[in-house]
Amino acid sequence: MKINHLGIAVKSIAISAQKYESGLGWKKSTGIIHDPIQKVKILFMEDDHGNRYELLEPMSDDSPINRILEKRTSLYHFCYEVQDIKFKIKELTKKGFILISGPVEAVAFDGNLIAFLINWDNLIIELLEQ
Repeated sequence: MKINHLGIAVKSIAISAQKYESGLGWKKSTGIIHDPIQKVKILFMEDDHGNRYELLEPMSDDSPINRILEKRTSLYHFCYEVQDIKFKIKELTKKGFILISGPVEAVAFDGNLIAFLINWDNLIIELLEQ
């Protein structure tokens, strides 16, 4: 699987984006995207090597990233591109991953399907069907 992006849970996209721009030289590659399905605001950024980062800010008190932010701003997930999301979910659940969300259409990816899984180390991965 190819990594598409790293997701980072933040309290404020505006503040974090400015800090990543000045601190690491990341550039905004999208405007802010509102995703009512995932209950987050999203901003994609890229570094000088083309690596993509997704900043996620909660839109409401019931956003799934609020629990993570209670502890600290954090790496939230790895996103992998897959050809067949249902096949990959089946394969990963046989290997001990637990499906926690999806598959659902993703606003940030023009309606392509996404799903989130968690493993034995509490690592969350997102699958993005391409």
